[in-house]
Amino acid sequence: MSQRHPLAMVAGAATLLAAFPLTTVFASFTWLFYTAIAVAIVVGTAMLVRTTRGPVWAQVLAMMASLLLYLTLAFPSGQEFGRLIPTAATFRHFNELLVVAGQQIRDEAVPVPDLDGLLLLTTAGVGLVAVLVDLAAVGIRRPALAGLPMLAIYSVPVAVLPEGLSVLPFGFAAAGYLWLLVSDSVDRVRRFGRRFTGEGRDVDLWEPSPLSAAGRRLGVVGVVIAMLLPLALPGMTSGLLDRFGGGGGLGDGVGGGLGGPGAAVNLTAMLKDNLVRDKAFDMVRVSTTDPTPYYLRFGIADQVTKDGFVNRAPASGVGVNRGLPEFVAPAIPGVTSQRYVAQIETVNFDMRLAPVYQQLVTTEGLDTSWFFDASTNQVFSRRASITGKSYKFEFVRASFTQAALRTASQIPPTDTGARELTAVPPVQEVSELVAELTEGRTTQYDKVRAIYDHFDPRKGFTYSLTTEPGTSGNAIVDFLAAKKGFCVQYAAAMAWLVRAAGYPARVAFGFTRGGGLHGGVYTLTNYNLHAWTEVLFPGFGWVPFDPTPTGSVLGSVPSSWAPDPSNPGAGGDEPPDVGNPSAAPTGSIGPGGLPKDPGEETIPGAGAPAINTWWLAGAAVVAFAIALMLAPALRRRGLRRQRRAQADQVIVLGEDGSTTVGAARANVILDATAIATARRDAHNAWAELLDTMVDFDVVVDSAETPRATADRLSDLPALAPSARGHAGLLASAEERARYAKMPLPPDGLNEAVRATRAGFAERATRRQRLTAALMPRSVVLRWRVAWVGWVSRTVGAAGRAREALVVASPRRLLTRGSAR
Repeated sequence: MSQRHPLAMVAGAATLLAAFPLTTVFASFTWLFYTAIAVAIVVGTAMLVRTTRGPVWAQVLAMMASLLLYLTLAFPSGQEFGRLIPTAATFRHFNELLVVAGQQIRDEAVPVPDLDGLLLLTTAGVGLVAVLVDLAAVGIRRPALAGLPMLAIYSVPVAVLPEGLSVLPFGFAAAGYLWLLVSDSVDRVRRFGRRFTGEGRDVDLWEPSPLSAAGRRLGVVGVVIAMLLPLALPGMTSGLLDRFGGGGGLGDGVGGGLGGPGAAVNLTAMLKDNLVRDKAFDMVRVSTTDPTPYYLRFGIADQVTKDGFVNRAPASGVGVNRGLPEFVAPAIPGVTSQRYVAQIETVNFDMRLAPVYQQLVTTEGLDTSWFFDASTNQVFSRRASITGKSYKFEFVRASFTQAALRTASQIPPTDTGARELTAVPPVQEVSELVAELTEGRTTQYDKVRAIYDHFDPRKGFTYSLTTEPGTSGNAIVDFLAAKKGFCVQYAAAMAWLVRAAGYPARVAFGFTRGGGLHGGVYTLTNYNLHAWTEVLFPGFGWVPFDPTPTGSVLGSVPSSWAPDPSNPGAGGDEPPDVGNPSAAPTGSIGPGGLPKDPGEETIPGAGAPAINTWWLAGAAVVAFAIALMLAPALRRRGLRRQRRAQADQVIVLGEDGSTTVGAARANVILDATAIATARRDAHNAWAELLDTMVDFDVVVDSAETPRATADRLSDLPALAPSARGHAGLLASAEERARYAKMPLPPDGLNEAVRATRAGFAERATRRQRLTAALMPRSVVLRWRVAWVGWVSRTVGAAGRAREALVVASPRRLLTRGSAR
C-alpha cells in the first residue's frame, strides 16, 4: 500500500492547483495558507492509514476526522477539550461563522478581505474536495472521477466574478487534473511489469513511451486550445443587453471585453448586481470646483449586434501623461463652456476604467499605463485597476440651449464612423413607433426630444429592478410594451430608437451625483451607479439624455435640452443649470463621430496641440530604420575611438641613463603603469588594423605572426605603398607588446592606424569604401558570432532544464517507491 504514497501526494497537489482560481476572489493569500495545511493534513492522514493497510472506509473516516480537528484548531470557539477536541459549542461556532459567511458573500465586493466566515467556508470546502479527490484517485482507483470535485472548486470564482476568469487560473486547474491522470497511468504501468520498445530494448519505468508521449502532447495541446479559443472567438460572450431583440430580458446581457485578455467587464451586470444589494458601500469620492456637476462617467456601449448593445475595448488611445487631444469650443450662439477641476478617490471600484467628467483636458496622478480614447471619451488601462487610486484632472463642461441644438447640421455621407453608429437591427414595431413619434418634426433635436419625451412617467413608464419576461420574442418590444425597467434598459431603449431614426447614439455608464455635497465631497455608492443615453449632434459632440424617470434615481440631473418630461415647466430655452455633454468643435464630423474644424477658436490651455499620430508613427518607423542601418557604422566608430592610444606621456630612460617625462620617443619605458598602458595601446592598435583589413575584404590569417602579416601587407596591392611603413610600425609594436619585456612607446600608433586605414581606402573600390563605412564586415561578423554563441548557450540551457525536469518527472518519483 505504501507504493501509492506518491499518487496521494499528486492528488493533494492537484487539489491545490484546482483551488488556485480562488486567488481572484480573496484580497490576500491567507486562504491559501489555511487550505494548504488542510490538504497536507488530509493527504498525510490517508498515507498513514494506508501504511497500516486500513480499508478505504477507514481512510475516509480518518481524513474527515483529521480535517475536523484542524478546523477546530484553526477556528476555535474557546470551549474545546484540550484546544483540539471539538464540542457542541464548537459546532455552534462553526454554524455562526457559516451564517455570517453567507451574509458576507451577499454584501462584500470581490476581492474580499480575510474574514473568518469566508476562511472557514473555503478551508472546509477545499479540505472536503481533497478527501474526495484522494478517494477517487487512490482509494477506488478512478482518477477521472476526481475531476468532479475539482470542478466544484473552479466553479466558485466563475460564479462570483462578474468579469469571469482569465485563462491563467484555468491553466493551473487543468494542469493539476492532467498531472493526476498521468500519474495514475504511470502507476498502472508500473504495476503491470517491465516495458520494452518495439526493438526489444528494456525501458526504464521513468522513460516515456512514444504512445504516452503522444498522449501528453495531445493533453497539452487540448489545454492550450481551451485557453486560447475564448480569446480568439469574442462572439462567445454576448452583449450588454443580453438577447436584446432575441427574446431575453432587456439589459441582462454580458458585456464585451475591455482592457485586454482576462479583463472582460460586464457593465450591465455590474450595475444591476450592485443596485440590488441590501447594503450600500462607498465606491468613489469626488470633489470638484463645478458647483453643479453632471454625471461622472467611466464607460460606454456603442456596438449593436443581434443580441443588443455591447461595450468594446478601446481600439487605441493616447497616454494621459503625454498631452490629451486638443479641445475646440463650438462657436455657436447658445453654447457656453467653463473649465473646472475635479479630484477623484476610488475606494471600491475594481475596474480598468477611470471615472472622469467630460470634456477631459489634463490629468494628474495616473501613471503611464493609463490611456485616453478620444472616440469614446474613456480613460482606460489594459492591465491596471483604478481601485485605491487618487487622481486629479481638469475638464471643460459645455452647455447648450435647445435653439442651438436645433441648428445641428446633417452627418456628412463620407463620415463612415458616425454612420456606423446609426446601425441597428430592423424591428418593425420600433420603426413604426419612431415614425409616429417623429412625424412632422424636421430637426434632429426635435426628433430626439420627441423620442426622449416618450419615456414620460405619465405615459405609464416606471422604474423597477425586477422585470417579467415578455411574450413577443423581442426584448426591445417587450420593454416598450411593459414600460417597466431600470436605467440600463431605458438608456438602451432610447439609444435604439434614436438610431432607428437615423442618428448616432450610444449608452453611457457612470454615477449620478448621489446624495449631494457633504463637506465638499460627493460620496458615490453602489446605489448611485447609473446609465444614460448619449446622442451625437454634428458640430456639438455627444449630448447626454437621461430617459430614466427622474424621481426614481437619487442624484438625477435634468438639463434644459433634456428636462424632466413629467414637468412641463422645465423645458425652457435658458442655459441649463447643469449638464455636461461631450462637447466637440463645430464644422465637419471627423472619423468616429468626432467633429473637427481647424478654423474654430481654441480654448486657452485646453490640452496639448493636436498632432497627427500617423505622421508620428511614420516618423518613428523611419527613425528606427535609419538607426538600425547606422548601428554597425556607429559601433565601428565607437570601437575605433576606444582603441586610440592614450599614453601620450610616459617615464622613459635616455641614452645617458637619465629619466624624463615627455613624449614617448625613447627605447625603454620604466614606469609599471606606463608599461601596461603601452601594451594595451599596442594591442588595441593591432586589433584596429585587423578589423580594418576585414572591413576592406583583406584576408586575416590568425596563424600569422604580426611580422608575417606586415610582410604580406607590404606585397599586397590592396595597401598603398605610403602606408606600408605604418603597418610595419603597428606590427613591431604588437610583437614587442606580446614577447618583449619592455614594449615600444605608444607614440605614433594613432597616426599609424589612420594612415593604414587611408592606405586601404586609397586602393579600394567605391563599393568597398561604402561597405567599410556603412556596413563594416568586422562588426557584422562579430555580431554574428555573438548571436550564434547566444543561441548555442540557450539551447544548452534548455537541454539541461529538460533533463532536470525529466529527473523530477512523476514517472521517476513513482518508481522510487517500487525500487524500495
